[in-house]
Amino acid sequence: MIKCISFDFDRTISHVTPLTHHFVPKLLAQKGINVSVEEFLQHSIYLRKNMPEHLVDRFSKYGTLPKEEREQFLKEYNRARVDMIDLTYSGDDLEELKNWLVEKIFSTQKKILYDDVVETIIRLKQLGKMVYILSGNHSDDITELLDQAGILDSFEEIITVDKYFTEKTDNYQVLLDLSQLKPEEILHIGDDVMGDGFGPMKHNINVLIIRREKQMVVFEDPDHNFKTITTLQELFNFL
Repeated sequence: MIKCISFDFDRTISHVTPLTHHFVPKLLAQKGINVSVEEFLQHSIYLRKNMPEHLVDRFSKYGTLPKEEREQFLKEYNRARVDMIDLTYSGDDLEELKNWLVEKIFSTQKKILYDDVVETIIRLKQLGKMVYILSGNHSDDITELLDQAGILDSFEEIITVDKYFTEKTDNYQVLLDLSQLKPEEILHIGDDVMGDGFGPMKHNINVLIIRREKQMVVFEDPDHNFKTITTLQELFNFL
């Protein structure tokens, strides 16, 4: 019997709006440049799998960086995404265009909870389940969003890489220790087959992979068929 559910945060509990791979093509269209959503999406996926040297270390440590360094990383990361597009531009200076794109992304995007989160957490608590966040991100933004939604106190703990181990996979043992449950009594839900699939599996924890609509999928594993859901309401079929 499942007694505890742990949630990844980004692309599971929260998302960035507007989605970058939809937002950037719209911005470029304002300048008369045609780049499809699918084209930009594929560039973004390639970047995640082939991170430039100057971003690699900070990407792996992103959740532990101070706020100012996280913001700087996001700007440089989005600049790298823009640089991957083969842009030919007859208007203003190309460098000026790229800087404009990066600033637009940074100033416009914000992180919000998915519409199904609050209802799901309330229902889980009514069923007597323990709930945790287990994220590779930083705790500040997570705590703020959950508090704004009025559900922060529903969580036993926010397990993040700035509060516990810097490797997300190691924090599944923290989840076991804090909950004092057996692995088979815990269900983890996340979007990444590496950190949210194989990570908890190494600790014999049950796994659900969530594939939300329009969300970028970076890694897939054709040799392993994880159970998947598309909304959080579907998790109740597995309790």
